[in-house]
Amino acid sequence: MTCLVLAVLAGTAALAPALASAQSCPLVPLVPLVACDPSAPPPAGGGGERPATGPGKVLPPLAIGLTEGDPRLLVPGGTAGRAARMVVALRPEYVRVLVAWERLQPRAGRKPNWDAPPGGCPRSNPSCRSDRSLRDLLQAIRHRQQADGGWKILVVPYFTPSWAASRFTGCQRARSRHSRAQLPRIVSYRRFLRRLNALGDKVGVRLDYVTPWNEPNHPAFLQPQRATCDRFAPAVSPAAYAKLVRAAQKELRPGQTLVLGSLAGLQPEVYGTGAAEFIQGLPRDVACAEGPFAQHAYVGWRARRGQPLRRANPASSPRHGLLDGVLAALDARGCAQTKRLWIAETGTFDHRCEGMAAALRTWAQDDRIDAAFQYTFREAHAFPVGLVSRSLTRTYRSYRAWFAFAGGPAQVPPSPC
Repeated sequence: MTCLVLAVLAGTAALAPALASAQSCPLVPLVPLVACDPSAPPPAGGGGERPATGPGKVLPPLAIGLTEGDPRLLVPGGTAGRAARMVVALRPEYVRVLVAWERLQPRAGRKPNWDAPPGGCPRSNPSCRSDRSLRDLLQAIRHRQQADGGWKILVVPYFTPSWAASRFTGCQRARSRHSRAQLPRIVSYRRFLRRLNALGDKVGVRLDYVTPWNEPNHPAFLQPQRATCDRFAPAVSPAAYAKLVRAAQKELRPGQTLVLGSLAGLQPEVYGTGAAEFIQGLPRDVACAEGPFAQHAYVGWRARRGQPLRRANPASSPRHGLLDGVLAALDARGCAQTKRLWIAETGTFDHRCEGMAAALRTWAQDDRIDAAFQYTFREAHAFPVGLVSRSLTRTYRSYRAWFAFAGGPAQVPPSPC
């Protein structure tokens, strides 16, 4: 999930003490139960409204979404009850469901095991079951849809099983070469999408949105990115991704919408393709496919060796440069309809409220950006941008920034920090 990190702090001098304080507090004192009541009204607004799209209809300034794979956090009750109430209180319009194909169907000739744990089943027990399976997650989402409305599902497959990988030549880093990052065979890919839709039917949910592949410009998810190991060599990943897009289009059902992109926020490099560069390399019919375009953009400092991962000057652009480049690349394709942007992955590495709130408010005031998705609710070890700690006992102040947008307020809310 490596993505461009957008620094919103003023400088590096305050980094060490900021990381030391961690800007976190106990779960209950920070978010009282009354504030976590899903039926509580959203915070009062204080900004611009979206243009009306129909008689009497006004879109929220920014719809929020959530990526979270633990179904226990979507249904209040049990040991995760307090954290689940906080999740429900966000009232997201969308929930992004990551589908690791390799872990669900590691062997050819076997159907996907929808009851497998997130990490997959051991070879000795390929039919193992877990209460954190994809099936359980979809069932929890169905419960939320029935109780709250919203929670529209965006499915994002990734990781090719070794048996389904196609042969593809080009520049690949030897130590990171893996079949799961290879382009899948299209016949197998389409069959998997059909089975994924069939799972939704069995559970009783509709997979409203489909993203063909996660971060197709990142070598961890799709290789090779270039024909030769040269930063200036042509990117071949857009053409490979186009095959997945066209295959996914053929499997779309009535009412389903394709969400392109889900690009990592990379700059052009030897083993990775820059976000704008990737868009420029897409065939025009793919770049202009109907539906929103998804981009990943993170906020804050990464707490590793006390150094910023990458830095952008927040004063240089209201979209921090990365999103400006993405939208400019989309506009340059001359599509019949102006492409809308979803920030399909975001979060803050420093867990502060101020930076996350500033980013959300900026995006809410941008008439090209319609939605932002927190990744993830619970802190992930490899990508620590969560709203609560891994133990679920501490809530980071960045939660306040998201709660201000709970339920889709009619206007941009004031900063809650």
